[in-house]
Amino acid sequence: MEQWTRRAALTAVTAAGAAALIGAAPPQRGRRNVPSAPVLEIGTGEDAFTAPARTVAGAVTLRVRNTSPRTGTVGVVRLHPGVTEEQFRTRLRALFTAEAPADVIHASRVMMATATQLGGASHHSVIVADATVTLAPGRHLLLEYLDFMPGIGRGPAPGAEYVRPLTVTADGPGGRAPVPCGTLTAHENAAGAPRFTLRGRVLADQPLRFVNAMREQVAEARLYPVPDDAVTEADIVAFFAGEPGPPPVDFSGALGATPLTPGHEAVLRMPMRSGRYAVVSWVRALVDARPLTAGGQILLTRVP
Repeated sequence: MEQWTRRAALTAVTAAGAAALIGAAPPQRGRRNVPSAPVLEIGTGEDAFTAPARTVAGAVTLRVRNTSPRTGTVGVVRLHPGVTEEQFRTRLRALFTAEAPADVIHASRVMMATATQLGGASHHSVIVADATVTLAPGRHLLLEYLDFMPGIGRGPAPGAEYVRPLTVTADGPGGRAPVPCGTLTAHENAAGAPRFTLRGRVLADQPLRFVNAMREQVAEARLYPVPDDAVTEADIVAFFAGEPGPPPVDFSGALGATPLTPGHEAVLRMPMRSGRYAVVSWVRALVDARPLTAGGQILLTRVP
């Protein structure tokens, strides 16, 4: 899996985000009589985390309302058989506190065996974002990822993180995800290097289908404004690889998609400003524990 954490410059930035890249994708067919995905209203902030306890299987929209720069990265996971909520909390915290490459890789693999990460919506404060995910019947958890990241989120004691059980039942007709205007895919190229591919354009306030097509690597998509048009993809790769210098992106304006297990996807929608953005990933590679963007998973795009 990943060491999905913000080190170095990001420890000074408490804003986190969710993804909203948009392009062109083929329309859905044969689903005219299927209702839209039910909406789960989720609130996250300094003082409270509110979330429903039940929903039905199928496409479900997580509508996340964030009121604090120290929260706002909300996702959903499906626990694997025999795994308890306490075990999940302990293993996720261990993942985010691991430092040595061997420890990062071990903790990542343990987390992959613990739960399937199904995505979610995250963003800086005073924004509402949607993430439509597909849920199967069973035990799930809704959680605030920033609570598990040292020096970034609220900093709760172990066991006090924002985590809420979500029971998914089979009763109900299921729903359909919004028809996306584009597809952003995380994948490996022919040489096995991590890459992003965007099909279509990036448009504000439109849905994006984010797909993890990597072979065994958890994926995310972080979207940051790039204020300087002179910044190149190589500049951003170098920053993520640990080269010294000022951040080439504006971390305080973060948007992004929460982690997805391989073979899964989510449809995201959130407000965006016009301008240039970098799509990056802080997920740590299973081969060397470096951020995937340090290995070349980077995309520059412009929102009109």
